[in-house]
Amino acid sequence: MTENSRAPRILMFAPSCYPPGNPEAFVNANLVLAALEAGWKLDVISMSGLTHWYPNDNDAWRAVASCTTSIAKRERTLLNRLFGGLSGLVRSGHVVAGVRWALPAAAEALRLTAHRKYDFIISRALPAEAHLAAFIVAGETGIPWIANWNDPSPWEKFPAPYEGGGGSAAPLGYWTTRYYRAVAERAAWHTFPCERLRDYVAGYLPADISGKSTAVPHIALDKGGQAPPGNASFTLMHAGSLRAPRSAESFLRGVRLFLDRVRPAAGVSVVFIVDRPDEVAAAAMANGVEGVVRIEKGRPYTEMPGVLAGADVLVIIEALVAEGIFLPSKFVDYVRSGRPILAVSPAVGTLADLLGKHGGGLAAAGGRPEDIASALSELYRHWERGALDDRFSSAKLYPLFSRETVLGAYAEIFSRIAAPRPKEAVHD
Repeated sequence: MTENSRAPRILMFAPSCYPPGNPEAFVNANLVLAALEAGWKLDVISMSGLTHWYPNDNDAWRAVASCTTSIAKRERTLLNRLFGGLSGLVRSGHVVAGVRWALPAAAEALRLTAHRKYDFIISRALPAEAHLAAFIVAGETGIPWIANWNDPSPWEKFPAPYEGGGGSAAPLGYWTTRYYRAVAERAAWHTFPCERLRDYVAGYLPADISGKSTAVPHIALDKGGQAPPGNASFTLMHAGSLRAPRSAESFLRGVRLFLDRVRPAAGVSVVFIVDRPDEVAAAAMANGVEGVVRIEKGRPYTEMPGVLAGADVLVIIEALVAEGIFLPSKFVDYVRSGRPILAVSPAVGTLADLLGKHGGGLAAAGGRPEDIASALSELYRHWERGALDDRFSSAKLYPLFSRETVLGAYAEIFSRIAAPRPKEAVHD
């Protein structure tokens, strides 16, 4: 870890963290909570005013709140934009978006560094402002910096059909290219939640990070109960956002085909806990499956392990991208429950890799209702025989995302990049 295995002291820029109300914030808050419980010392700088997609249960995150300072973006006035752009150029040497949060966040961080000695800086994006704040502070203090990328950045580099949607070949302007080259070079290490995202981002960054980057997955907190739920009907559940470009349409077409072909005697129930209930209801009606679809209200994150454990199969729906470069946070939440997983996702992608190599469920090509129906038929046959968990339990995936795995990966990075410490004088 660090010298003499001393618990590391970390300064973390995580704009989405506390209060947790969206997937990015849950990913970061889980990591902070696990690190604190492992004895690490953290100060987290987050962004106030971010969108909450899920009900709050802030009391469950008191430990995270206790080490977090929330910084607001400066108002979007003409004066702030002009002054911020000039100040950002002076402080960072770059003209780049994000200074309205990054500059006050960096100022707070530098105030903290005047009183506390940090071993490492970690920036967790998105939002991308995390990297700009860390870039400034690492440059002024020399503290080793780990840049984490949970998604491509900037937005233009997202693959189609995501907003931005230009893909890895999307052209960037002179100043943006110059800035991302500097980020790639200044960060002592880069982390990504999966290898496919690492390859994707490393392929377009204007500096080589191949020798100083690794995949460190999202962390799974304690594993839930593994007992089969004992439902009278075959119960599928999707829990999480279905914001565009994700859509339930192809999955529900697959459900319709499955019902027509198998005519399951025990019945089927498809539960959605989503942020787009009207869209899901319309898709269910259009495909004639409204009779088996149930849409429920969102629950606080800390209640979800028990809710997920009540399904026979947990469904994850990804956008129809050419290559699945993402590790969706809900996949790791599903693994905690131990329930079998049906991933409606790109045929070539991270989830297909994980399920194909390690088991834990089936991957069906998104956009191909026939593949989805076939996967549902196989899962149902095993459920009917009482062998679903024996064959498809996702508990076997848990070690890939456990606290020991993730914190151990960070400890290995720390040992690689730790700044040398002066040797203590030896007295006779």
